[in-house]
Amino acid sequence: MRIRLMFACLPLLLAATVQAQAPAAPRAVLTLAEQPLRLVRGAAVYKAGPGIAVQKDDILETGAAGAQIEAGPNAILALGPQTRVLVLELPPGGKSFELALLQGWVKLMADTPARVATPALQVTLANGSTIVRSAGDGRDAVFAEEGAQQAAKVDKGRAGAPLKLAAEGYAEVDPAKPQPVAGRPPRTYITAMPPAFRDRLARVPNLPNAGKAAPGKEREADFADVEPWLTARLPGVKSFVPRFRTRLLDAEFRKQLERVLGQQADWKAALHPPARPGAATSLF
Repeated sequence: MRIRLMFACLPLLLAATVQAQAPAAPRAVLTLAEQPLRLVRGAAVYKAGPGIAVQKDDILETGAAGAQIEAGPNAILALGPQTRVLVLELPPGGKSFELALLQGWVKLMADTPARVATPALQVTLANGSTIVRSAGDGRDAVFAEEGAQQAAKVDKGRAGAPLKLAAEGYAEVDPAKPQPVAGRPPRTYITAMPPAFRDRLARVPNLPNAGKAAPGKEREADFADVEPWLTARLPGVKSFVPRFRTRLLDAEFRKQLERVLGQQADWKAALHPPARPGAATSLF
């Protein structure tokens, strides 16, 4: 009886073992890219096309064409042309979908909480669809396409009091005012919006090798690749000190970083760490 019971349980044990060994599904996948994206992962630069798994802390930069990322069953992110984003958090698994938008346009449709931060604006929503623009002139803007949202002006890296936006509400940062100014989207905003953002985001069906494609490494990151991020007031930038510390071994990278950020406290400590107690010192 005991032997028979062992054989009866064997298929269940094998199935459990196979399931435990199966690789976890990627949290997010680049499903659409008319042109390859530039991906900064770790301290290296890659070329990324459809099918790659997108990871937390990835920097994604589009060129002349847009792209789309699908994060589990509950979120789709579209990137406009000439757009730079840092992925701060991803669903599923993460509590929310969080992005830092340095430049360009994003459209995010999510059934989970989400946040998009630009140098001048922070947008939060429980669920719905939002379109955010980072213009680089301090007048970043948001259109709350679906669902109630909140928009707050960011000053010196800190978000102020939030302004509530109903569905189809628009708000733009005015550098002279403490809160974003609500109103109707101006013609300039509508004209500049990527045409694909006017339609509801849709999933890409039957993408081959979704999450299994490998980005192509091009080289280690130069200072010019990451300078706009290192000098930006955005969430997540404090992690850049340990992230790019290894690049300080490159003489040219170190020289340029010292020139631009050498007096910033975090980088100053990385560039000139204090001597360890008992370490030998030179007399010359």
